[in-house]
Amino acid sequence: MKRIHTIFPLALAAAALIHGSCSGASEQSTTAASADTAENTYPQITHATKAPMIETDSVHWADTLVIGKCKAKALVQGRYPTAGTTRLVDSVRQWLADNLSYSMQDTGQQLFRPTPAELASGQKLVARSGKALLESARNDFEDFDTEGYSMSYEYSYSFGPIYETDSLLTYSFSGYIYLGGAHGGALGSGQTFAASTGRKLNDSDIFQPGKEKEVIRLVKDALWQQYFKEGSEEGATLKDALLINPDTLRLPQQPPLFCKDGLVFTYQQYEIACYAAGMPSCVLPYSAVRPLLQKEIARLIVEPSI
Repeated sequence: MKRIHTIFPLALAAAALIHGSCSGASEQSTTAASADTAENTYPQITHATKAPMIETDSVHWADTLVIGKCKAKALVQGRYPTAGTTRLVDSVRQWLADNLSYSMQDTGQQLFRPTPAELASGQKLVARSGKALLESARNDFEDFDTEGYSMSYEYSYSFGPIYETDSLLTYSFSGYIYLGGAHGGALGSGQTFAASTGRKLNDSDIFQPGKEKEVIRLVKDALWQQYFKEGSEEGATLKDALLINPDTLRLPQQPPLFCKDGLVFTYQQYEIACYAAGMPSCVLPYSAVRPLLQKEIARLIVEPSI
């Protein structure tokens, strides 16, 4: 389950593509980890709507844990829903809580179970998340300190709305974790919600039955043209860029995001390519995917004006 920290620039390409597609921004950083507030974490949200469907407040929590020669830093920040269409607000809050309450270490471990009071207050929720992350570090550090080891951990989570229309709301969530070793790990995900109901839109909701192969073909071509081709050696193909056979490519684990310029598809680190490739992403224009969409989904789209 579970945007991107400034110390791993290789992952920024995917984030820039997502933000540029959703906001129209040409070049944006996802998370300023040293910032004191979350005000500038995200580019200005793109509104193709008469009035915002939700209102949000900036929330921020940061702290450091030191035990002996071991040090852990945690930062959790973003924009949390405070008011708006009830079902939409509740759905976004629950989705954020699900992301913030689980570890990024692929263990499936839930660090804490959010309470109703924490769901109602973004500041309480990010504080609970940050404290839980540092507590998980404490368990390791107490053992390391006994052995006289030196270790540094770092955790960074950020989130916020990146695209909104009268019909759709897209939220982004990013995580970074460093637990020693050669490099840390990142996760860049998001979720689009139907504004009137709060329903989360996933692959099976978005595309017509039997159209997956056609979607994958478009994604495969766009990945090469938009993400991998530039800087590749002459004569190289998508096969040279991936850890897998392109013929076996599937849609990303995370659902595509509805943004200003189209549907954004993002693969996580190691999902299809090596760590150095970051998080491969591409944008499929709405004009290209509209024939493949469920009719009720196609009606929700506001195509960009020329």
